[in-house]
Amino acid sequence: MSVMLANASRLKSEIRLAQAVSQFEADLSSEQKTTFCTYRSQSLYTPPDSGDVMRLTAEIDRRASGKVGGRCFGPRLTNFLQAVQQFAALGDIIVGGSQNIIACGVWSLLRMSLLLLVNFTSYLEKLSSLFMNVGRSAPRYQIMALLYPRSKNLQSHLSEYFIVIVRLCHQLLKFTQKSTFWQVTSTLSDLDIKAFQSELDFWANSIKEEVSLLMAKKIEEEAQENSRFRALSSKLSKSVSLQQELATNLRVLDFCSKYDYETTWKQIRKVGNATLFSQAAEYQEWKGRSDSCTLMYTGKLGSGKSVLLANIVDDIHLHVQGKDIAVAYFFCRHDIPESLKAQTVIGSLARQLLRPIPNLAMVAELLDKTTSALDFETLLSLFQRALPPNYRAYFILDGLDECDSTKKKVLIQHLGELQELFTLSLCVSHRTEPDNTFILSSEKFTAVRITSIPDENPDIKVFIDAELESCIGSQKLVIGNPNLILEIRDTLLKGSQGMFLWVALQIESLCAMRTDAAIRDALADLPKDLPETFSRILQRSEGPGKPYQRPILELVTIAHRPLTIEELREALSVVPRDAVWDPARLLNDVYSTLSCCGCLLTVDEEELTVRLVHHSVKQFLLNGFAASTNISFTLNSAQRKMADIIVTYLSYGVFETQLSTLVAPQMMTGLVPSGIIHSTLDSSSTIRNLALKLLKSRKCPEHDISRTLAEISKSLSSRSINKFHFYSYAKSYWLQHIFYVSAQEPVIRDLLLRLFERNVLNTNPAAEDDWIPLIWALQNGNKIVVKLLLDSGKVDANSKDTRGQTLLLWAAENGHEAVVKLLLETGKVDVDSKGTGEQTPLLWGAENGHEAVVKLLLETGKVDINSKNTWGQTPLLWAAENGHEAVVKLLLETDE
Repeated sequence: MSVMLANASRLKSEIRLAQAVSQFEADLSSEQKTTFCTYRSQSLYTPPDSGDVMRLTAEIDRRASGKVGGRCFGPRLTNFLQAVQQFAALGDIIVGGSQNIIACGVWSLLRMSLLLLVNFTSYLEKLSSLFMNVGRSAPRYQIMALLYPRSKNLQSHLSEYFIVIVRLCHQLLKFTQKSTFWQVTSTLSDLDIKAFQSELDFWANSIKEEVSLLMAKKIEEEAQENSRFRALSSKLSKSVSLQQELATNLRVLDFCSKYDYETTWKQIRKVGNATLFSQAAEYQEWKGRSDSCTLMYTGKLGSGKSVLLANIVDDIHLHVQGKDIAVAYFFCRHDIPESLKAQTVIGSLARQLLRPIPNLAMVAELLDKTTSALDFETLLSLFQRALPPNYRAYFILDGLDECDSTKKKVLIQHLGELQELFTLSLCVSHRTEPDNTFILSSEKFTAVRITSIPDENPDIKVFIDAELESCIGSQKLVIGNPNLILEIRDTLLKGSQGMFLWVALQIESLCAMRTDAAIRDALADLPKDLPETFSRILQRSEGPGKPYQRPILELVTIAHRPLTIEELREALSVVPRDAVWDPARLLNDVYSTLSCCGCLLTVDEEELTVRLVHHSVKQFLLNGFAASTNISFTLNSAQRKMADIIVTYLSYGVFETQLSTLVAPQMMTGLVPSGIIHSTLDSSSTIRNLALKLLKSRKCPEHDISRTLAEISKSLSSRSINKFHFYSYAKSYWLQHIFYVSAQEPVIRDLLLRLFERNVLNTNPAAEDDWIPLIWALQNGNKIVVKLLLDSGKVDANSKDTRGQTLLLWAAENGHEAVVKLLLETGKVDVDSKGTGEQTPLLWGAENGHEAVVKLLLETGKVDINSKNTWGQTPLLWAAENGHEAVVKLLLETDE
């Protein structure tokens, strides 16, 4: 009976979804019906993919350009559109039949609705904000196609979710059909928008819970290799081979890369529009060529290179529409070290190029034969197997100047080789430098054409006008004399020298002025460059939040990924060495506190992450330019601050009782920011309401406040125990920070030792390059961390890594005298242990000329001075061959 009811419920939701699509279509005009049918036919013939999402957002911004100044709305819609696109694709590959028509109908009506609404510019801000908020929790799961056949609840929840979507689009359609007078005198109801958002969040959470449950079952059943479940799964799936194909494709793509390359593009694209490239003959020539070629944009710091390339991504997606040409992009970020690795960039490129290929089984066979991570040779083999003849692709790459010289050279070399393998049109940006090192190395690209962004960039004028118009319209900039706006415009244009960043920061500063006289004084004394601008902003903004200014900048600068608002709020509440959790230290208003850094910090509206407004701010802070502001700090001091915070934070006793609920789950795309927003806004509003209730109760002494006190107790309990946002970052990135810890301080040292002893910091799992944390400590020569790890009893002095290298071998090879001495003092190490190439610690010390290490080893009297490696070299031969005179002398004296 329950199965019948479930089937009836699912059928009902599917029928209602079909009815909702039909009702939408019925209210279209004849011309709109034709357009709608065309869109749906296109989707049925070629299901929408990620490229269609990019093309739709690009088309929206192209139509909106010129109507709403420099505002960009397309990127706000990306997450939401991805959810609808995946649903349409789901209908094609899993459901089929009439349900496929319905799924494609949902995509088509949303596409039509958004393009219609571009004409109603006064509502774009509110509507794009709605879709952005909904997109945070929208059901975007790469594994959806594998889970969908397994759950009737999931199928029903998805139908319910998209019923709400269709209803929303239908209401928007009716709004566009009203008379012009009605539209002018009416507004979209905030109540209705909130109701739609509430419904969508409800069904999104239901889908999330079902997906989490299915994922847990899937993992458990795969681990148990339950043949009964596999048989049931086969019955549920219309095509077992299709399920296997989808799983294989996902495995290949994940092998290439799991890096989130889309978020950075969205954040940069939102900054504004650029038209310089569209007017250039070099760009049109590059875009139109049918062979491998390279277009390189160079420009000074802050000249808008990243925004320019983000706009090019849009333009190329529109250019290739209807053509069998792939488009990929990658934006390196100074505040995400992972994005600065050649392997990350190339792996992301591979994922984007392979994703449209329907069957990657041949590629998977190759991966089954390798156990290593993705390397370039494997990547070439993947492309040779997967990419068809005459394959063409565009690749837009920004931020090469953020990579160090070695990684930059490797990346350039690999991209050049790919241009020889298939037709790859490459567009890159690079900051203008005093020397021509990059220009010389870039010759490895194919058919390079270099174009500079001029100081007299016509986009600067448009940018200034758009920003000033926005600030005046929103009353962010308030002036007494209307003529003053022209003075501001002309002065900024004259002083800009092609630097968009400089202009943006000056406008932000002018908005803080309270009188026309103050504005004119500021215009008369504008800073000449970016460092002076940064310094003035910090001095002017410190205010009451001055004690937090330096800590905030330190943490934001050295975090290995942008911290969320709530993560930063918790980190700032930590007092290093005080391992007692005190929720009273939490900032009550984190946003007002962040204002002490002025406009040098920005909070992403979608991700709610805090980051520096530009990478040049990081250079300013770390290279001594900030000395005049009294907040100058070094990279090491900032790392030490973060390390001490992490060690203290993870030592909180509350984690011992709450650990099971605090371990960060594997969150699906788009769910984390939504949770942060709700916890931030709901918490503050709840506290505010409860405080008002207490005040009112004082006016009525006879009023029973027991219920209010119970609510307060519950709220504070939830606030102080159940929401530890920084825990995820601390557990994920402790290894990257821990070697800067203030381990000379007894309290910090003891806290770190206890973390090792209680396995809070797991010292066993392999990390990057298969180094366990102990080996990493050895390579960095961190004697104190090595000692703590040994004292904890969790590792052995003769531990070996995956290549057979002992601790002493690592320390000797890298010349860390203090660590070698520490290991020898344990009396437990094998001084003649052999690793790669039969190298002993003495051989390593002699080869690399580490005199102090060689002397310590010889003083033990236990080393074999005549030991030989695989190539027959002795310590003396190594030292002589490499010209290490002092080591040769030591060895000869010992031999005597």
